Amino acid sequence: MPLRIPQEDLQWITTHCGPEVVESLLRQAQDTGWSDLHLRRPVWTSPGTSYNGAVLFVALVAPPPQQLVVKVICAGLPGTEAAAHTEALKAAEQFTRQHLVDQPHPSLDLPDGRTVMFQEVAGDSLTDVFPAGALPHDERKPVIEAVVRGLLSDWNKDVLKDAGLEQTTVSEFLRRELNDVWRHGGSLQAFGQELRVLDPAPPWLYSDGMRLPNPYLLVEGGHSALTDPVITILRGLGHGDLHLDNVLVPREEKLVQPQAYRLIDLCTFSVSADLGRDVATLLLSALVPHVDHQQELPPDQRHALIRFIVDPDAAHRARIVPEAADLVATVRLAAREAMRGWGDPWERQFLLSLMATALRFTTYTKISEAGRTWFARLAAHAGGEVLARSEGKGAEARLSPLEPGRDSFSMAAGFGRVGPAAREWAAEFVPDEVPRRRLWDTRTGAPDELAVVGFGPDDTVVAIDGKGGVRRWTASGDELPGTTGRAPRLRLGHQSLVASLTHTVLVARPKQLEITHFPQGGRAIPRPPVLLGNGEHFLVTSGGDVFATHDRHQLTVRDFEDGTPIETLSCPPSMMASAVSIDASVIAMASSREVHIYRRGQEPLRRSVANSLSFLPRFMRKTTPDPGLQLAVSPSGSHVGCVTFEEVVVWRTSDGGEMYSRKLTKREGREALGAKGMRLICTETGTLFWLRRGRLSIPTMDGGTQLEQSGTGADVALSRDGRLIALLSTDGRLEVRAH
Repeated sequence: MPLRIPQEDLQWITTHCGPEVVESLLRQAQDTGWSDLHLRRPVWTSPGTSYNGAVLFVALVAPPPQQLVVKVICAGLPGTEAAAHTEALKAAEQFTRQHLVDQPHPSLDLPDGRTVMFQEVAGDSLTDVFPAGALPHDERKPVIEAVVRGLLSDWNKDVLKDAGLEQTTVSEFLRRELNDVWRHGGSLQAFGQELRVLDPAPPWLYSDGMRLPNPYLLVEGGHSALTDPVITILRGLGHGDLHLDNVLVPREEKLVQPQAYRLIDLCTFSVSADLGRDVATLLLSALVPHVDHQQELPPDQRHALIRFIVDPDAAHRARIVPEAADLVATVRLAAREAMRGWGDPWERQFLLSLMATALRFTTYTKISEAGRTWFARLAAHAGGEVLARSEGKGAEARLSPLEPGRDSFSMAAGFGRVGPAAREWAAEFVPDEVPRRRLWDTRTGAPDELAVVGFGPDDTVVAIDGKGGVRRWTASGDELPGTTGRAPRLRLGHQSLVASLTHTVLVARPKQLEITHFPQGGRAIPRPPVLLGNGEHFLVTSGGDVFATHDRHQLTVRDFEDGTPIETLSCPPSMMASAVSIDASVIAMASSREVHIYRRGQEPLRRSVANSLSFLPRFMRKTTPDPGLQLAVSPSGSHVGCVTFEEVVVWRTSDGGEMYSRKLTKREGREALGAKGMRLICTETGTLFWLRRGRLSIPTMDGGTQLEQSGTGADVALSRDGRLIALLSTDGRLEVRAH
């Protein structure tokens, strides 16, 4: 009897898999006696992640009635999944029956090189079985614990009884583990080059205030400055790619059954696998949501998490969010108990497994650049622990801390860089030969949340306190003459500006502007005050050849020399923010949800933005005034940047095109509240520096990049050429850095 397939199902298979798959199913029906084949509706595909592009669907066949997972595997993949799966089914039969899925029918080879596999449905259900990655933390944790124990204590129970000891060097182990992503300039080497730690390749890197071995050179081996110790390892049965979505777990009566897990996608199965690889892969895949974006964990927690993984310490754990700490502790404890009696060698092997797996994760493009850089840092820390323990320093070994001047400032994109070029400088991962360096720092006086910082000519640095007092320094940190402040205090933060072409400082009092000139090396020369028509004038974000004020109705561009008006523009209704380029050739003004960009000699532009307090309860949103936003214009006016409570956008002013746009995370939106400790700066290439509630970040990066800093920032400034950055803290500390 010919195989009956509904026309709709036949069309779906033909469209998504090709006519060759239909023909293979017809041949299979002749061998098995199937008379009917329907697709399970709605058409099911794996809710997990398929990294190899395979197409999956569930077929209902009869007779006898069965539901089968049909997997069409792409041509050209390394190895054959069907053969690997068959080999896995033959090993450790008791574990296989409980935790793997059977292949009830032989696989079929297609003329174009693809393969069609038939597998049982895990747990015999698609409704009540879920990938571990889709479970909430409280349900995922016992599953991970059960899988780790099962991998080492059950699946490899008989293997370990007869296990031999293998000795290998660190580099040999890593090259074997990384194989395809390392050889012949693979994707791992490409990312190392983007990090600027492979070409050039210094032996030591500075990250998180520590001196660490270059993990890429540990893979390569043979470097005179780095040892390549011999370690003893164990091999056995291994899945090879055991991320959370390759673990399926059933629910019974709505309760997760951790011990009933099933492992799928065994294309990388091996009978001689590194025993630590599956455990490390499971752990790091569970941590991806915590490290994929800088906003999820502040820099101190990201560092503490790395240290807790490679060197468990209660002091580290206390600084980490409980969910992430629980995952690490659960995996490490379950593995340690399963490998009892093999403690120290297992610890060194697991550290190497972590290092290899972390490096492999840097090649996954589904992980953000911030996340991949975090994994590169983890690899360096794990490599450092391996070397320390191999030198006989024991569990108390600590790598040498850096003096403050050699630590990283974590400038993810470099100053003024954006897009592909930004990858030349990676967050918190700094080559030995070109560390971002602290040029100098000093104390500016009493703590002041209204203080402002700016760069003048010749890279001089100027700090203005909340009373209008001015302190100045040369590019090398030598103090220059300034002035003392007086009452009344400035009405709002950022009510002072520093000219970039002349040694001039502007301070806004409630009813007048004070302009003071500072001839190089000489005393202050005040100009006559510029009287304001009313007490509601605001200074416009600036810092160039001219400055601007507005009273919400008119924006006036003024000369930095004496405050003389140069030109006037009408403000849009309900104006929330404004910014000008250094010569006022580009002026940006915005209401809550619309940005107006005025270009000298060209038609103005209007751009809409999304802006709402989505994190507030609905009843509060109705009674809350329209939210504000922040604007920034690059020095020459080439780009305009905007940050609302919902999104960050950068436009080119040449054609009005959108250069960058992304939605803010909920955390970023909440942290955008407030007037103090806020500043937005736009560089010539469109990179934004965002000081929000005292924390400095680059929002125009993958998910945003939180930058390391000392204390809470009151203000931040970038030099006109983008080479220097100055951060002024609320505790009165001024820090100047360069790349």
